Amino acid sequence: MKALAISVMALASFNVQAETLRVTDLEVENVSVQGSVEVQIEQGETTELLIRGDQDKLDMQPFYTRGETLVLGHSEQHKGTSFSSVKYMLTLPDVNEIWLSGSGDIFVKPFETDELLLAVDGSGDIKLFSVVAREVKARVRGSGDIKLAEVESPKVELLVAGSGDVAVGKLTAEAIEATISGSGDIRVKKASTKVSSIEINIAGGGEVDLSAVAVSAAEINIIGSGDARVGEVNDLEVNIIGSGDIYYAGDPDIDSNVLGSGDLNRER
Repeated sequence: MKALAISVMALASFNVQAETLRVTDLEVENVSVQGSVEVQIEQGETTELLIRGDQDKLDMQPFYTRGETLVLGHSEQHKGTSFSSVKYMLTLPDVNEIWLSGSGDIFVKPFETDELLLAVDGSGDIKLFSVVAREVKARVRGSGDIKLAEVESPKVELLVAGSGDVAVGKLTAEAIEATISGSGDIRVKKASTKVSSIEINIAGGGEVDLSAVAVSAAEINIIGSGDARVGEVNDLEVNIIGSGDIYYAGDPDIDSNVLGSGDLNRER
């Protein structure tokens, strides 16, 4: 790896102790954020990392690279130190994976890429303005949230393990897979086109709300008390074990297997 170019700039607009560390020549494709820090990520022609905080925190170098992954919110030399007062602004040409471990916040500006994975492990939040990609995956483990204002991708995978939420404002896709293990929620507010296929899997009491999405073929599997909703559907395959309920629109061909008090409900 090339030597990193690092410089420090005092910022008069912030408090007298705040300074900014500028890092260039980073060769990374993935980002891992740890702890309770705040990070903003945007797409640009070159890679640049700006770190704002008190000088004593910047001296600890609260970042490092691990292969093609940039780690923020942690220092190799000062393990266990909190960098909650430090803020990061990262610009890079491309990104494949963005991981958040802890209670931090990540804001991602509009991005175009091949494949994008967003993952939260803990109580933190990721907010993304828009993404255009061949494949998009959003995964939450814990009580955190992922909010995607706009997604355009042929294949979209949404997963919650725990009590967290994944929410999509506007979706353009061909295939959607939504999985919940726990009590979390997955919601899509608006779909711009009819999708080819939807697969929903719920284990627990969570809810998947895709009622805004019209679909050719949907498969829904529920174990427990969870609920699933889809829009107008042509072919619907249903498997329920427990008290879960399914809501759908249209007049589909239905193949159902229900064991328990679960029910299918047609909405007009």
